[in-house]
Amino acid sequence: MLTVVVSKKIKGSSIIRDEAEKLGYRVFYHENEKVPLNYDELGCDVLVQLDMLRHNDLNGFRNLKLVCTSMVGTDVQPIDELKKRGILYTNARGIFDIPISEFVTMRILEMYKRVRTFEDEQRRHAWEKRFDLYELYGRSAAIIGTGGIGKETAKRLSAFGVECIGFSKTGRQKENFKSCFPIENLEFKIGDFDIIVLCVPLEKNTYHLFDRDMFNKIKSGAVLINVGRGALLDETALYESLSSGNLFGAAVDVFEKEPLNPKSPLWKLENFWYSPHNSFNSEANNERMAKMIAGNLKSFRDGSPLHNLI
Repeated sequence: MLTVVVSKKIKGSSIIRDEAEKLGYRVFYHENEKVPLNYDELGCDVLVQLDMLRHNDLNGFRNLKLVCTSMVGTDVQPIDELKKRGILYTNARGIFDIPISEFVTMRILEMYKRVRTFEDEQRRHAWEKRFDLYELYGRSAAIIGTGGIGKETAKRLSAFGVECIGFSKTGRQKENFKSCFPIENLEFKIGDFDIIVLCVPLEKNTYHLFDRDMFNKIKSGAVLINVGRGALLDETALYESLSSGNLFGAAVDVFEKEPLNPKSPLWKLENFWYSPHNSFNSEANNERMAKMIAGNLKSFRDGSPLHNLI
């Protein structure tokens, strides 16, 4: 009998547990990822986790053949070591594309329509019209990262009449973009864009992609949204660009060190929008995640191709 450990922290974990049992797996339902697996659990064939590998030595697993993870990024996972051991690894690519792209669109509209000022008026019971609201129509957007999140973001912004240009490792043309370029071209083109969206993976060449030099090249009055990884931005350079007024506004959902330091000067800026790594959340995620992982458990049992294999 195949054995699977299912982390309770996974979206839709109870559904995954039930489906695994229907598929004939022996299931261990692990309550707390920070608590190391016990001897029986370490004998599993499949590990369904968020970040459990950070709290367990790979050498302790006796039969592990597949890891299914509910995150998209691979920068904090031991991918190379898993490959060396012949352990398959799947991620959650595609699960969060819709909620994150909706979140990005919301943040841009919040800034352009100055929603924060109207919320303040409501608290003060004030009636003060504003005549400095902006339209999305006719704007240009640089979307750095043309995977699922980037494509869904471009789809939504294009519906508002925004010209979407993609930047990626290869520069290969992707659906919903007017054109795409290699990320190496970004510094030469970044000054053309009203909107900048970061949804690219964190890799050696994207660490602090937006440093002081890059921020100095952006178009005055641009807005920036980061839903990728915190380390894509140099937060000191971000603060300088926001406080100088060069950036109209920035919405940041991910930070280099989380949670964001309570003493960070970013908190006090009126043109800074914060969220606690929350853009991916949606009431629909549980069903999407459960369907994908349960499908992979069936495929693994049957020897069929896996979805989202890294």
